[in-house]
Amino acid sequence: MKVSTYADVLTSEHPMAQAIAKGNKRTPGTLLQDLLAQTGGRYEVAVDLPDVFRENLRRLAELTSDQTLAAVANQAQVTISLEHLRKHDPSSTRIVYGYRIDREPGDPALPGFDR
Repeated sequence: MKVSTYADVLTSEHPMAQAIAKGNKRTPGTLLQDLLAQTGGRYEVAVDLPDVFRENLRRLAELTSDQTLAAVANQAQVTISLEHLRKHDPSSTRIVYGYRIDREPGDPALPGFDR
């Protein structure tokens, strides 16, 4: 298991954009220029990790004896790089960003976490 971050350009094929097409009233994603304004022009954004996510990480770290997961569970935030978005026009590019727990090849079954 590992914690991954992502920052993707919101395209018409993206699942969140498809939600708009299905009647969702809220425009998903964030305009890149708004994020850059918040970060003082830095191509990175810090995201708070909710307590429930951190507690799940602690449990996973204990089950798997994974010190990397344990270290992330002790962080209040993660930083997400936006460097790969430099070629995009900040005034017209909407992005979605966040974090997730990814299963790696060879990870054992984890009762209570597998769906």
